[in-house]
Amino acid sequence: MERLRLVLVGTEGPVNLGMIARLADNFDVDELYLVAPKASIEEAREYAVRAAYRLDEAIIVGALEEALQDVSLSICTSAKAGGSILREPIPPWDAARLAVEARGVVALVMGRESVGLTRREIAMCNLLATIPASQKYPVLNLANATAIMLYEFYKARREPRGAGSPVSPRTIRILEAYARALSSLLVQDPIKRGDVVLSIRRIASKNISSKREVENLLYLLSKACRRIESCEEKVRSYLQPGP
Repeated sequence: MERLRLVLVGTEGPVNLGMIARLADNFDVDELYLVAPKASIEEAREYAVRAAYRLDEAIIVGALEEALQDVSLSICTSAKAGGSILREPIPPWDAARLAVEARGVVALVMGRESVGLTRREIAMCNLLATIPASQKYPVLNLANATAIMLYEFYKARREPRGAGSPVSPRTIRILEAYARALSSLLVQDPIKRGDVVLSIRRIASKNISSKREVENLLYLLSKACRRIESCEEKVRSYLQPGP
């Protein structure tokens, strides 16, 4: 990981926003992005204290897509886990390990105090992380959850690591394009198609330091695609830059 980007989506309370600005300084966050914030930034400055400059320097965007544009690995967070492929989580320490092994910019995405992240927003991320907590009350305050996640990232960035051969974001993108093309031709259920593509993306992201394993999976999918008419054409269309 070359840079850590903290992305706050729709933050509603100035107290949380100010406290998280302080946490960004505590744990060496490189970039702070605010996605359609509802909280008053001016009020949040009071709670940020000496880290108020973080709010002045924050990049404000209208949608999560904009905050993830140049990111090589994105990790969303959610208090609720399980129940579908979309919500199969990893713990914070695993998320931190994968983050430090990734190249380029890594985004940690935190959701709204009231409703967290939407299903669509979670689907935009490579991985989902959930902080284990008591079943009696598993939902953490936004600032507290951010502190736990940032601490794990801070700790992982300072641990010695062996030289790995990380999977490039482009390889993951190509792998996802083959998965989308094959599933669009072979899987009728649109929900199942989405689950298949998301699973492939997350397999690659979770094995970000196992370059050979991901390349073997890509080799298999590309071989299968060549045997199906119009599959390669679909792959090329999925690899085209978006509007």
